[in-house]
Amino acid sequence: MKYIHKLVFKSIDVSVLAIFRIFFGMFMFYQMIYYYQIDYTFQFIFGPEVLFPYQGLEFLQPFSLGLLKTIHAGLLISTVLITLGFLYRYAMIFFFLGFSYFSFIDKTLYNNHIYLIALIAFVMIFVSADKKYSLRSKLSKKPLSKIIPAWQQNILIFLISIVYFFGGISKLSPNWMDSNLVGYTIDQAQSSMLTNIFPKETLIMLIKYGGLVFDLSIAFILLAKKTRWLGVLLVVIFSYTNNSILFDDIGIFPFFMICATILFFDSKKVGNYVDSIFGSKATENTEEATETAVTTSKYKTLTLTCLFIFVVFHIVFPLRHHFLTTNPEWTSIAQRFSWRMKMQSRNVTQFNMSLVDRATSQRYDLDGTTFVTKNQFMHMPEDPYTFVQLAKYISKKLYLERGLINPIIKAELMVEFNGMPTQYMLDKRIDLTKVNESQFAKTPWIPEFNGYK
Repeated sequence: MKYIHKLVFKSIDVSVLAIFRIFFGMFMFYQMIYYYQIDYTFQFIFGPEVLFPYQGLEFLQPFSLGLLKTIHAGLLISTVLITLGFLYRYAMIFFFLGFSYFSFIDKTLYNNHIYLIALIAFVMIFVSADKKYSLRSKLSKKPLSKIIPAWQQNILIFLISIVYFFGGISKLSPNWMDSNLVGYTIDQAQSSMLTNIFPKETLIMLIKYGGLVFDLSIAFILLAKKTRWLGVLLVVIFSYTNNSILFDDIGIFPFFMICATILFFDSKKVGNYVDSIFGSKATENTEEATETAVTTSKYKTLTLTCLFIFVVFHIVFPLRHHFLTTNPEWTSIAQRFSWRMKMQSRNVTQFNMSLVDRATSQRYDLDGTTFVTKNQFMHMPEDPYTFVQLAKYISKKLYLERGLINPIIKAELMVEFNGMPTQYMLDKRIDLTKVNESQFAKTPWIPEFNGYK
């Protein structure tokens, strides 16, 4: 209990948290500019004919295009305020709400680094990251205390650590260890640099087991003072390999994770070093202020309770697939929000949809791709439930436009999963409009994956 109390309530310098705030704000500013470049509000929210909501988030619906663009502008402004440390808490609340709305309105938009950003934004609402290196500290009539309770930095360390650690746990599954996923990834890599250095089989072993060991160990390497700089070096190498050699779709994530390693360093030492560069006064002595800060700390029980719930949830929730499915990548059940990063690839080899009019028994071919955008269809095979949602949308649309009542809609979908032989992803005999979308329901409409022996 003393150790927990120290992790939560020990007084520390705010410098690292303030620097991380600046990094976060700058990265999010870049992200919002990128959203402008790709016309995110129209291309991914307002423009698509149909969206694929998360179960329980069906209430998230597109606003008018004008309002969406206003929210986008507000997000851009909020990132500037976060970076400058002015009206910080209001800006962070707006950013969290707006960014989460943009990110979770459609399942096909999901990726793990977007989820991480949303979590960090939520946590940063409650921390005092604007006490230093901010306009607030410059404009304040009274000097702001540079002391914060340790949980404000440690909870962010926890979030960064679980991304790696659960990414490693997921690699223990057959989808990483027994499939051809790594070989397929190498074949699709944006650079041939590694294949020019290593034979392919050697490279497969290095990535397969090196990635596993890295993910499981890097948080502990960063936490240990003696190996911290080695950890930073490994993060840089790992991030460079992912961003510049293997993948071309992970955006700012590698650079953000490199900058996030500052959270693992001693805040007072970092603060004194930065202050010495800019000729500022040294930060106040946290050891002298520790006892005062702890004894005057309010709402200890509430703080401990909230932190306990938050930490336990984020340890248990990524493991829920053990109770729901045998293969989270194949079924998509419990695959999201679990840090199962780059654990699947699907190449669609055949896709046909058909409709049967119950009244006349006449059969018609459907082109399902005409109802969705290119980006949506690219990500739909990652989640069989999106095809159920599409079938139900088409059924509703045909009823409203043509008076067709309750048609039978089936799909014939074959994919190459993780570089393994082609097989059916959906049972072509099943009427998708009758499928129970609950992820707690049985899934006879998803054939068992038979690629592993």
